[in-house]
Amino acid sequence: MNDDEGREMAVFTEAIKVPLQDRDAFLDLACGGDEKMRQQVVSLLKAHDRIGNFLEDPPSEASIE
Repeated sequence: MNDDEGREMAVFTEAIKVPLQDRDAFLDLACGGDEKMRQQVVSLLKAHDRIGNFLEDPPSEASIE
C-alpha cells in the first residue's frame, strides 16, 4: 500500500465514525482540497453503506431454507 492509499484508508476509517450529516465537513477538513482523495474516500463510503452490516446480523430463517 502506498502513502496515498494509506492516507485514504485512514480518512475512510475515521469518516465511517462520523454521523452522515457531518461527513461533508469532515471530508473537507480531512482531505484538505485533495479532490482525488476525497473521491476515493466517498467511493469507499458508498460501498460501505451499500454493504451495511450483513456480517454482523444472522441470516433470516427464509434465507437458510
